[in-house]
Amino acid sequence: MALTKKQRAELRVKFGGKCAYCGCDLPDKGWHADHVEAALRKWEFGPRRQDGTRRTVATGEHWRPENDVIGNLFPACAPCNLFKATFTLECFREQIAAQAERARLYSVNFRTAERFGLVEVVDKPVVFWFEVYRETADA
Repeated sequence: MALTKKQRAELRVKFGGKCAYCGCDLPDKGWHADHVEAALRKWEFGPRRQDGTRRTVATGEHWRPENDVIGNLFPACAPCNLFKATFTLECFREQIAAQAERARLYSVNFRTAERFGLVEVVDKPVVFWFEVYRETADA
């Protein structure tokens, strides 16, 4: 769904002008309107290029059009929205929780920083900003 300027401005301040997930301040431009429950855009292949490759092109349709509504949108910073992709909120939460262990397993830089006390992994639940914001708004 294409948002009007007014709808986009209203969505941006939905959680105090912050990303619904990490809570960073959203810039005036460059933030994303995230489908909380994925709408899953349909794609098709474009014509073949001279090198034989094809480009995917959005059709403008969705696999789940019922999810392409303003009530299913959260304001998100680009990194959170791109990482979330089509994950459900709980799957997104699990993926975030797994990042430190992934970094430990696959990054010598992370392990070195951890060994020298520059990075410390904290075992705590992943809480999204919108959860904190709603809790304080309800109090």
